[in-house]
Amino acid sequence: MKIVPLFRRETLFVDTPRGIFTSSGVWFHAREEAIREYAADVFEHEPLPVLLQQAEVWLRSPRTLALWALPAGLLAGVPLLAASGALVLYLAWAVLGPSFVNRPFLWVFRVLDMMPLQVIWYAVVLSLLGIAGNYLALTIGLGGFILLRWGLIEKLFEPLVERAHRSLYPLPASDQVLRGLLRRAAMKYRVSLPELDRMERDIWDTWYRNK
Repeated sequence: MKIVPLFRRETLFVDTPRGIFTSSGVWFHAREEAIREYAADVFEHEPLPVLLQQAEVWLRSPRTLALWALPAGLLAGVPLLAASGALVLYLAWAVLGPSFVNRPFLWVFRVLDMMPLQVIWYAVVLSLLGIAGNYLALTIGLGGFILLRWGLIEKLFEPLVERAHRSLYPLPASDQVLRGLLRRAAMKYRVSLPELDRMERDIWDTWYRNK
């Protein structure tokens, strides 16, 4: 019998002159060869596809948190206040999340990011709201699920979030998260990354050329 793993541990990607593109549409502004050169000791313990998958999970975490917070707020309070709270949570974590990369939290985000669990959560909450006759909350919950899952909220606020990232971080968000994961993996396995600063300069060169 084939055992299906609970989590997808690796992500598919393609290496291009403009950097790495993953199957989820995430762009990392560094070539595969350069990353492997700068962090070779880390990849002896965790391969690059695994670290890219971890970065994708973290980059999706603002949407993940908002998706779980919205139904909880709808059950507990005023529908419009719940929607506003979920949006504020999304924006706050989208801006600040790249600076708080944490390996232990990745497991939590992996679980919360699973679409079947999200569908079950919304089905239960929306059913309860429908039984209670709270149709405003039901509509907000259904609309919020669609807007968040389809990435419409992300696209709507992308200019604002990117502007905040440029003022806070030395690298684009995807590269900032990957760098954080590389640093924490190096700490876990007690290896040094003396070339990481040079990788950051290469990322900036690639970023400006493509701009």
